[in-house]
Amino acid sequence: MPTTFRSHAGAWGTAVIAGLASLGLAAGPVSASTDTSSAPAATQAPQSSGYPTSAVEYADKLVSAYGNGEGQVMDHLATRNVVAALTERHDKHAERWHRTSADSGKGITWVSYTNLETQEVMNLTVRNSIAVDKGGDAVREIEFMD
Repeated sequence: MPTTFRSHAGAWGTAVIAGLASLGLAAGPVSASTDTSSAPAATQAPQSSGYPTSAVEYADKLVSAYGNGEGQVMDHLATRNVVAALTERHDKHAERWHRTSADSGKGITWVSYTNLETQEVMNLTVRNSIAVDKGGDAVREIEFMD
């Protein structure tokens, strides 16, 4: 095996291991709840494929604002349709959403949350460029899966 090939293979191997290790550090659950009880054992760490962190943080802020009933913050972070959908669903379990996955492509990040009480899944679509600039209405779409 030529020396050049070995050094490139070693560099790629190191990069892959570092990338896999960083996945566990980059993602985590979000909750608007001040409840310190731990999540059920069935809940697993969020999955990722290298999503833009600013878009995920932006979605996390929306979910926290939703759980805390902060309407003005929600109005700034999401479109009117998204805020209306969240407002319609607002119930006693609104503060129990935890991020379960995130993925991105073509300038959009999709972030999924699971409600720990109802097991309902909420999917948000975030425009990366708006989230990076901390502009309003970056969360463009919402979908609930019962």
